[in-house]
Amino acid sequence: MSNPGASSFVKKRARRLLLFAAPPVLLAAVLAFLNVPYLSALARVFLAAITVLFLFWLGWRIYRAFLYKVGRRLAFSYFLLGVLPIPLTLLLLGVLAYLLSGFFLGHLYRDAVQSVQLELDARARSRLDAFAAARTPPPAGDSMIVFGYYRDGRRVAGDPRAPASWPAWTQGSAPLARGPRWEVAPRFVAMKGSSPTLMAVSSQEGLGIVALYAGDLDLELSRRAGAWVETYRSDDPDLQFISLQLRGRKIPIQHLRKDQQAMEAAKFFRGLSQGERFWDDPLLWWGEITGPLFDLDSGKVASEYLAANLNGTPRTVVRTLFASAAEIDAFAWVMLFVVAFLLFDVYAAAALMAVFMIVGLSRAVNRLSRATDAVRRGDFSVRIPVRRRDQVGDLQRSFNEMAGDLEALVATSAQKELLEKELELARNLQKSLLPSDLPAGGGIEFATLFEPSAAIGGDYFDVLRIAEDELAVIIADVSGHGLSSGLRMAMLKSALLILVEETRDPEEILRRLDGVVRSNGESRFFVTATLGLFNLKTGVLRLTNAGHPPTYVVRGAEVEEILLPSSPLGGLGHSYASATTTLAPGESAVWLSDGLIEATNASDEPFGYDSVVRILAGTPGESAVEIRNRLLAAVERHAAGHPAGDDRTLMVLRYGGPP
Repeated sequence: MSNPGASSFVKKRARRLLLFAAPPVLLAAVLAFLNVPYLSALARVFLAAITVLFLFWLGWRIYRAFLYKVGRRLAFSYFLLGVLPIPLTLLLLGVLAYLLSGFFLGHLYRDAVQSVQLELDARARSRLDAFAAARTPPPAGDSMIVFGYYRDGRRVAGDPRAPASWPAWTQGSAPLARGPRWEVAPRFVAMKGSSPTLMAVSSQEGLGIVALYAGDLDLELSRRAGAWVETYRSDDPDLQFISLQLRGRKIPIQHLRKDQQAMEAAKFFRGLSQGERFWDDPLLWWGEITGPLFDLDSGKVASEYLAANLNGTPRTVVRTLFASAAEIDAFAWVMLFVVAFLLFDVYAAAALMAVFMIVGLSRAVNRLSRATDAVRRGDFSVRIPVRRRDQVGDLQRSFNEMAGDLEALVATSAQKELLEKELELARNLQKSLLPSDLPAGGGIEFATLFEPSAAIGGDYFDVLRIAEDELAVIIADVSGHGLSSGLRMAMLKSALLILVEETRDPEEILRRLDGVVRSNGESRFFVTATLGLFNLKTGVLRLTNAGHPPTYVVRGAEVEEILLPSSPLGGLGHSYASATTTLAPGESAVWLSDGLIEATNASDEPFGYDSVVRILAGTPGESAVEIRNRLLAAVERHAAGHPAGDDRTLMVLRYGGPP
């Protein structure tokens, strides 16, 4: 099927072209009918050019529309390669047969001229022998051949149409004969008041004989050749209308028969006819050139050549071509039919195979086209029945596999999209669990980072106001990451909110959280956490740790690392370490998860605790945001784009003094 978008684009272009071309065409049509000098002629030329271009464009469109389908292309290709050559070959064979027939007609004509010339020569020699023996002219005899008898160069007897004096010009070399080599060159002569004829001479010891064919030479040649012969002199005015001029010579291309000639020709062909329409119809014609034609008396060239128009029937050619022996003839025809039958069988088998191939390929391509269109519309369940075991079958199987993969991919994509929506809801829910309005002013400043390595993170931090002058600060890291860790983190936050309302003892809070973690019987996990209680008036910070990384106190250029070894929640043991420190105005406390400490570079080298201490050592008076940004920049430089393997959480508290 065609592309709808491409078809619409082509239609729009055609409409634009039509709108653009319509005004000049209409203007040219008006000018063409107004007969304005020069302008009308130019308008007609323009209209003719536009018409030719339109017809060419229309033919091209029809050609493309017809050959759009593969089946039509294959059928048209087979027509060009397998069908069209047959009539062209037959036409070529017909033309070749006609040319060969013409050559045979010319051969028959030359044989007829040769036979008449040989007969004249033989009769002239026999008459000369009789004349020399008796010394008197013999009787006239056959009226079709006349003789002149000469003694000492003068005619003493014979037909008056013979020259009065001996034609001395006939002595010496034989007259020129055009065309193929002759056994005896024909001697065409022109007598006064008669058509061209043939002449023979013979002489010895002062005696001579001139023999002339006095009858209708064309009719005699027709009888002997078995084909109708009409001769024309090169200067015959009738030849001007029926000839084709080649290299200065006129060759007859049709018959110009007068009434008497037409009657004689019809009578001649009736005598040859056996009643069969095609074989006995005078369908063949040919032209021959012989000569030159000499003047009988003077020996001068009366005409450069003699043009012969030959007309014959297919029966004449066939009778001449084939053997006279019926056995040989029958054997030749049988062999011809055997070879023709074998060739026809080969062609029939090839044609049948071509039809099967065209139908099979066309059906396969149509199925593939329909299936592709269905996939384009979004129907990925379509499949093509595959029965072929060739390259087209492989293509169909590949299409089925591709459609199956696309169907699975679309289903997976839909599931993934649904999961992404659910994860987005979970991310939004997790963000809502993190504190969005951290305490600010009143002597404290917070700067935080929460960067999960997956869609849902397992880290958690929170700041809870438990009294007017006291805050609870907690940072925790649930083992693993992803959706399950995020859900456990939400569970811990809910439990922590309840526990903080019930008790102020940090160890009691952690023990109860440990019980919550251990109460999940489906799968074991553990949580590292640091819980700090900070007094805003005094700056006292009480820390209780459950397996979490150290807390860092930044005192200007010095950094105190508070390392409290202990067991994580849900792990082995229930030992939680505690420590108390005091923040002076301008000092800060930093809590972070192990995702920052264990951040690796391309060489798999971790950032490390020492690097944290070194980077946190800054200058007095830095804000919480500056401390956070300086540490994060150092981690990023170390990782150099290497992806994070764990969640990264950071919380900085800067104490500015009592509120």
